[in-house]
Amino acid sequence: MLTGAYPMSVDAKGRVTLPAVFRKQLVDETNKTILLVPFDGCVNGFTREGFKAWVDGLFEYGDHHFDPRNRKDVMLKRGLMGSAVEIDVDSAGRVALGKLDVKPGTREKLGLVADVTVVGADDHFEVWNTEEWNRQQADFEMDLESLLYHD
Repeated sequence: MLTGAYPMSVDAKGRVTLPAVFRKQLVDETNKTILLVPFDGCVNGFTREGFKAWVDGLFEYGDHHFDPRNRKDVMLKRGLMGSAVEIDVDSAGRVALGKLDVKPGTREKLGLVADVTVVGADDHFEVWNTEEWNRQQADFEMDLESLLYHD
């Protein structure tokens, strides 16, 4: 389980170092590949297996399962699969965020060019622009009681 928030900096080559505790859980000497998916104002990082489980889980609710004859299902799956970028964590534990710019301007749009925060999100990690992360956390802290209780 990935937890915690770690302030980091993006280097001149567009790389960010993953916290060691995350690397231990996500990669090993035989499998260094992760998938980066820009979604919901940040970049999400998954193992291959984690990404597949996440995508499959989007279609599993109630009696619904992925239906290849349902245009919305097909569009969602195609869009997610097409936006994922496969990268290897380098020997220094860095992730090349610059690879996201296969669609030009992706990093800049998300603000992932200088100070970022790498956040554990249980089965994956997220990379946020630090200012945006701090705004999200301030909102969370203001709403914490209403989120915790059903009254």
